[in-house]
This record gives sequence, structure tokens and C-alpha cells, in this order.
Amino acid sequence: MMYRHRRPSAAPQLVLLALAGILIGLAMAAFFGLPRVLAVSPQGDSASSRAPVTLSFNHPMDQASVESRLSIQPPSAGAVSWSGNELRFTPDGTWPPGTVTVSLALGGKTSRGLPMLFGRSWSFTVGAARVAFLLKTDDIANVWAVPAEGGAAAQLTSEAAGVDDFVVSPDGTQIVYAALRPDGGADLRRTSRDGGPATTVLACHTDLCSAPQFSADGAQLAFERSPVQPDGQTGDPKVQVLDPASGQLTIPAQDPAHATRSPRFAADGRLAYLDSTLQAIAVFDFASRTATYIPNTSGEMGTWSPDGNFIVYPEIVFPPEPTPAPTATGAIPQTPTAEPENSDRFYSNLLRVTVSTNKADDLSGSNLVEDASPVYSPDGQWLAFARKQLVQNQWTPGRQLWLMRADGQDARALTSDPFDNHSAFVWSPDSARLVYMRFNVAALSELPTVWIIDISGAGETELAPGGYLPEWIP
Repeated sequence: MMYRHRRPSAAPQLVLLALAGILIGLAMAAFFGLPRVLAVSPQGDSASSRAPVTLSFNHPMDQASVESRLSIQPPSAGAVSWSGNELRFTPDGTWPPGTVTVSLALGGKTSRGLPMLFGRSWSFTVGAARVAFLLKTDDIANVWAVPAEGGAAAQLTSEAAGVDDFVVSPDGTQIVYAALRPDGGADLRRTSRDGGPATTVLACHTDLCSAPQFSADGAQLAFERSPVQPDGQTGDPKVQVLDPASGQLTIPAQDPAHATRSPRFAADGRLAYLDSTLQAIAVFDFASRTATYIPNTSGEMGTWSPDGNFIVYPEIVFPPEPTPAPTATGAIPQTPTAEPENSDRFYSNLLRVTVSTNKADDLSGSNLVEDASPVYSPDGQWLAFARKQLVQNQWTPGRQLWLMRADGQDARALTSDPFDNHSAFVWSPDSARLVYMRFNVAALSELPTVWIIDISGAGETELAPGGYLPEWIP
């Protein structure tokens, strides 16, 4: 009898392979499904001294178990917050110069108790402080930056139609600017602190969006929006507020027909702006959707105190009419005596208003001066401002940079260049230095320049010939 040889069936092998594949797939799914860090920031060798540390996870985490395993060297005080699966550590001040190392030890767990089997550690280097400014080349303005200690400037934006103005985010990680369009309008765009590819924050279509200002937490962006007419002229501006994360727009003005401009955020999120129609500073509370008003006839916006209790702004003051001196017989002459030569009919003083009560204190005192452009130091101890003396033997064509205590005491000049006008003051984060713009009022064809100075009055240095509207990049 002959037996036919039968080949072994492949079915068991295929089953085994399939099972092995399933097990490997399950193992890989389990491995990649374990809680881990997906992304971290900041990184590199040019981090902002105010940049928050962030860690993004692939699962909702048990927050306490993660926070207890986070360490930063050198140690820095700060606050931890969460947004979804992202942990954010915001330093109270600035990171120290040099290298910062962040470590997350293993052992944290998800909100469902799944443990982390891997830690994470990385380092970043804090970049040197820089000063950003606008500079025109071929009559087109773009944003440039220069080291605060001096050196070569680098171009950060490359907008073909130019940049109208810009602002640096509070954490120093990004720059939002008004990118001009050929039709005369402008869109809000964003780039990193080192420049590079830009993205559109808000397309303003036929309007001109300008004067961007961040809230203290960087979560909101206020700006002016003006319609562009067919003849190229712009209509009355309106202050609007954008939530960049959601794209939601808010118009804080109580009457949308009012012309509003120059938005400024308080540390607690309230928004002040000029209502030109009412000739007042409006203070808008987003929670209650109500506004209070501070009379202002100067048309110049002021500065919030860091604690949000005060606004200091310049206000027009009219001197009292001269009182005729009595004659030797005691009679008062009918014709007043002539005013001294070079006296002014009006001038401007700095008023400090308590926002909760509208009580105003005159910080300029009885001095015959023209004070303008006040800016609080970040620590709240000082006010930088521009002053022009109006008395005959001290009058100068240009306004000088002055400093006073927050209560108006110890006022002193930091500059003494009679033909130079000083403005656009910006404090360094440590309240130790000021950058500013100056130009020669006796030679209007000369370009403005950006300078830096210590609050002691020492170290006055030109940073950017031709630059204007400086901002600090921490």
C-alpha cells in the first residue's frame, strides 16, 4: 500500500503569527499609552528671562503628583498653573543669567492612577536682554533688535509694506505687530523673539489695526481698529480686545459710536483707554461689563501703577489770572500788570488718580512745567516722565527725561540736552534702566535715535541710530 505524504498545514503558524502580532500591538499600544511628556519649553540658547516653563502630557495628570516631582535649578520662586494637559511654571521675576535645568522625576501618575515610568530633564540658556525698535530702510519700517549692552542690530520682521507699531509679550517670547498692507490698512501678525516665520493673529480686512497691547498674563490683546476710507484716510479708531486662543473679539466701549484709542491693561485685567468723544480715560471691567471715567482734556493716555490702584496721566492746567497789585494809596489799578516774558497761558501737570474714588493728586506741584509721558517702573517705586521747564531762565526747546518717586517726591532730571526731545520711555524688568527715543527739535531732518540710561543718570548710550518706538525684550 502506498501512503501519500501530506504537507503540514500552515494554519497553526498563521494563527501563531497573528497572535504574536496582536500581542506586540497590544504591548506597543500599552507602551505608547503610558503617561509621558510630549513637549517642553523653553529650549535653546536664547530663551526669554521671563519665559514660562511648560510641560505637555499625553494624558490628564494627577496635578499634585507631577508638581511634587518638578525641580528647577537654580531654584526660582514662581507659580504653577494648568491648562488641560499642560503644566506651566511662571517665574515671579526673571530667570538668572546662564543655564536653567528643569527635571521631572518619575513616579507621577495620571488622573486615573496610571504611573509614569519615565522622567524628563532638559536645560535652556537665558538669552541676553535686547531692545527692539522700528527702523526704516528704503522708507519701509520693520522691527529690529539690538543687545541692551550695545552691538550689532538684527532685523526681526520683513514686511514688504512695513510695520506700523508693535508690542513684546509680557513673557518676552513673541512680538505682535501691525503689518501694513498696500491698501493702507494693517493686520496683526506675530513672530518669535528672534524673528523668523510670521503668522497672522487677526486679519483686519479693509481696516487698520494698530497699537497692540498685551494683558499682564498675555491672554488678551487690545488694539485700535480704524476703518480705511476709499481715499486712503482712516476713520475714528475703536478699541477692541482679542482673545488669541479663541479668536473672540470684545468691544469694551459703552457707546460704540465713540472714538476710543490707546488701550492699557492693569495687572488685574481691567482695561483703560482714551474716549476722545467724552474727553476722558475709561476704565473697563470685563467681569461687570461696566466702565468708569476719569476726565482728561490733554488727549494723552497715562500709566497704570503696578498694583492697579492708580493711573497717572498729564492734564492741562490753566494758571490763575494775575492779580493786580494795589497802589500806594491802596487803590487797585484797572489794567492788570503785564505777564512775565515767555510765560505760558497753560501747561500740563501729572495727576495721580485713585481709580476707585477718582481722587486726584497733583504730582507736578506748583512748578511751572510741561510734564508728559509718565511710565511707572515695574517695582512701582518710580515714575519716568518728560518735562519741559517753562520759566524763562530754564526753558528748553526739547523735553528732558525726568525721574520722581511714585508720590511725586525727589524729582530730578536724567538728561540735559536742551535741543533734544525725549519720549517713548520703557523700563527694564528690574527697574534699573530706561530705554527711550530722542530727536533734535532744532534739526527736524535728522533721524530719531534709541538710547539707554541707568536710573542713576550714568551709562547713557546710543543703541540704534535711526531707531524709534523702542520696546524691551527680556
